[in-house]
Amino acid sequence: MVSTLPPEVVIKLQEKLGKEEAIEFIKALDEAIKELSLQRKLELKEELAKELVTKADLREEVAKIREEIARLEGQIAELRGQTAEISSRLSKVEAYIKVLIALFLIAIALYSPVFFELLKLLLKP
Repeated sequence: MVSTLPPEVVIKLQEKLGKEEAIEFIKALDEAIKELSLQRKLELKEELAKELVTKADLREEVAKIREEIARLEGQIAELRGQTAEISSRLSKVEAYIKVLIALFLIAIALYSPVFFELLKLLLKP
């Protein structure tokens, strides 16, 4: 017999009910408490199982995250390609601007009267 009652209570029960009846009562009480305890454990386990993430749920979420990472990596690669293309175009535009500036300076020099005077001075023997 596993008594869940304090010794004082057991003694009082034995005085009021008699030794045999007190033992039967305590056994019945212990059994009822065990059943209640087991029922509560099962209910708690069931409740926790509903709230806990199962391995399947976890695997599903991990798979979703991996898909998202793969999608983002694809987008990053695409953006890197676009960035390289834009950089290449900017280099070409930069070269064109330099050529235009040089042509503009040559045009100004050719149409400037001071330029002709400078050329005459430089070309005089």
